[in-house]
Amino acid sequence: MEKFLQKVLVPLTIVTTPFQSIWQKWEGHSGSSTNGFMCSAANYTTEIVSLDPVAIYINGFISSWEIAHLRDLADKEGAFTHHEDKYPDHKTHNARRVASSLYLPSDDIVVDCIIKRSTDFVGFIPNDGFEALQVVKYHEGGDRHDPHYDWFLSPPQVTSGLTCNRAASFFVYLGDEPEGGETCFHFLQPAPQDADPKRFSNINSDDGLGFAVKPFTGNAMFWMNLHSNNTGDVRVQHSALPIRSGTKYGMNILLKRCFEA
Repeated sequence: MEKFLQKVLVPLTIVTTPFQSIWQKWEGHSGSSTNGFMCSAANYTTEIVSLDPVAIYINGFISSWEIAHLRDLADKEGAFTHHEDKYPDHKTHNARRVASSLYLPSDDIVVDCIIKRSTDFVGFIPNDGFEALQVVKYHEGGDRHDPHYDWFLSPPQVTSGLTCNRAASFFVYLGDEPEGGETCFHFLQPAPQDADPKRFSNINSDDGLGFAVKPFTGNAMFWMNLHSNNTGDVRVQHSALPIRSGTKYGMNILLKRCFEA
């Protein structure tokens, strides 16, 4: 009987696998209903960009289905807020942000899943959870984010004697893979000349310095913003280079750390 089942089930697996793949592709294009959604571990891989400061490139951090859901969710939340001002906490740097953004609801099942995945990724890094997820959109024709830090020069005080800052950042690419729009880290070493040109740019910034990541859908960058003594690390200064053609969608996932001032 065991041999008979092996002969029957193996061909059955071969036959059903293509249909399963077709169903998954169809399901991914038929809307973003969360009926039956299971938050599973992501099948991503990582590449260490820098050890000091810590910076890691993540391949396949979120799935195409999750991206479709997040894009739909952003559209349902209402209009993006357009920003055309200096980066609020670094005005002395003359850093200008020209982009649009909105925050995603924390009670969405997929948003919650991505927060859990991000929590697993940071492991034992001391933290106090994440800020609300923020989707950003850059258009061609001047949208950009000049060199800036994610950490606050003057972090907000949440309770008496307790201050919170952004310990680490994820930036996840949600499409549509425009021309330009690289995320450039000005004090990290450039990618090697033989690096994958679909993900990394050899034209790293206007002055030719730094490490630049192209907006490759589903992938992400992770980096630490604070030193162990909770002061900001100036070496993680970064910018969003201008869009030459198309539209860039991304998502900020910002890890908080609270401490006594």
